[in-house]
Amino acid sequence: MTTDARPPFRQDLAPTGHSAPSIPVLRRTAAVLAAATALATISALTAMPAYAAEPAATAVTTTAASADAASGPGSTATALPTVQTDMKRGTFMPYKTLNEVLSKLRTEGEGLFVTRFQLNDTKERDKPPAPGTKLALMSDEEYIPIPIDEKGRFDLPTFPEAKAKTMELGSNTPPKSMGIQLSIDIATPPEQLDMNTVRRIVTVGQRLRGELLPWYLRWLFPQVDGVIMCSDQPQWALEWPEGGQRLRLDLPADPKIRESGTPKDKPSRPCTTLTGQEQWPDAARLTTPAGSNTKLWVLLRKTRPS
Repeated sequence: MTTDARPPFRQDLAPTGHSAPSIPVLRRTAAVLAAATALATISALTAMPAYAAEPAATAVTTTAASADAASGPGSTATALPTVQTDMKRGTFMPYKTLNEVLSKLRTEGEGLFVTRFQLNDTKERDKPPAPGTKLALMSDEEYIPIPIDEKGRFDLPTFPEAKAKTMELGSNTPPKSMGIQLSIDIATPPEQLDMNTVRRIVTVGQRLRGELLPWYLRWLFPQVDGVIMCSDQPQWALEWPEGGQRLRLDLPADPKIRESGTPKDKPSRPCTTLTGQEQWPDAARLTTPAGSNTKLWVLLRKTRPS
């Protein structure tokens, strides 16, 4: 059976309780508070670019306060506008859940993992978001725009638990048209990978899933069993000093592994794996030919349906 080298930390976000791998955005209209309670101040995190929600429509209304003023002799009531936005509040999944996973990764992951998000068309995954597509984290008090690049990639901030509880991830895209894919990749560059780092990736990844994350979040974080290396040329080796000499061990390609993202009708680049259980010393470092464009992926533990 062919093993897919897709990073095991790649998941299509779905609300808790759904078995489907990808759940499109649920929408509900978000209105900015009307003038009766004064327009709320929209603030943003200092780490994120801040700008006010763009008005999609403006309506003139007479508020209770202005009606009271109009009842007084000689007074003139001035109607204040109600500002509406084209952003729709809703959740790809409850943000408090995603916030908890991101917080654990960034505080307990020892810098070994990096999160990546991408906005995907639900029917054509390779299709980038349409121009003008927006994402924002919203609550009754805040509007935090999320920058998206031309390929739909973006990052998400983390918040204290109490603040994240009220956050929703909103978009201006049509209902059921887009989904979000989460990938958790290896932060170590290929030229810095050694056996000590491979063993740390496996140990920390398994501890995160088994000890630090509650059971209801573990579906977002599959079991880590090692590291996959894929390159243009299958010429990997491990080198380390021993007894005044420098030893070298060539690594064979594994034909059963396909690199993540390889089209089904195309051959994969050559790949090999390290699990950390090998007997080679911690100092043994990966070497690859110059210009081989080596990419590291996380090796997923394969599970069989019961």
